Amino acid sequence: TLAFAEYKYRELIAWAETLPPSMVRSEQSPHHVLIFHIWFHVAILSILHPFTVRARDSSRSLRFKTFPLVYRKNYMSSTYTMLWHTGLIHVANANLGDTKDPAWRFYLFFCIQCYGRLRQAYRFAEAIGRSLLSMALQQGDLPASEARHIMEQYEENQLINPSYDIRATFMADLNLAMTNPSEASVESLADRFEDIAIFQEFTNAGGSSEDEQIESDDNSWDTL
Repeated sequence: TLAFAEYKYRELIAWAETLPPSMVRSEQSPHHVLIFHIWFHVAILSILHPFTVRARDSSRSLRFKTFPLVYRKNYMSSTYTMLWHTGLIHVANANLGDTKDPAWRFYLFFCIQCYGRLRQAYRFAEAIGRSLLSMALQQGDLPASEARHIMEQYEENQLINPSYDIRATFMADLNLAMTNPSEASVESLADRFEDIAIFQEFTNAGGSSEDEQIESDDNSWDTL
């Protein structure tokens, strides 16, 4: 219930106020402090998610979207640990569908790039990046031609085995997960990318123009 969610939210906030100074986030914080804050905010978002019209509203109010950006920029561990990736999942979900936000494409592209880096250490990260593109297609946020172009860049340095062999049963689409968990999983969305793209091309869905597409070049995957 909403009352229970509010109670747990207040409990988490009260608990956070008891943390030692070493766990306060600052520019000099070690990487584990920022990872902790990412997980703390994810916990709050997960509690409130069923009761918010759109998860991105809570994400914005908590200034959560900047956490993964700071972590990727400042900590080398962002390229070889998956401890922070739950933040990427939530940021991607918060931005997909929010076409009124001029930064939504940047955040989507950023999340996909991060998973492109992480797949060097974790094979299933490749499927996550593919699933995010499937979500963007399925929700009509990207035209199929643009999604295919991004996918080509993403797969330039892909692993030897294709992503459809990767098991990843955890959720990618957090909204769909509340009604259809099997369709919302990473592996399900990753496997359906081509089907979703073909369907969108057939129905001429999406409504995005070429001028609205993400500006990227061949070196864009090396910038983050």
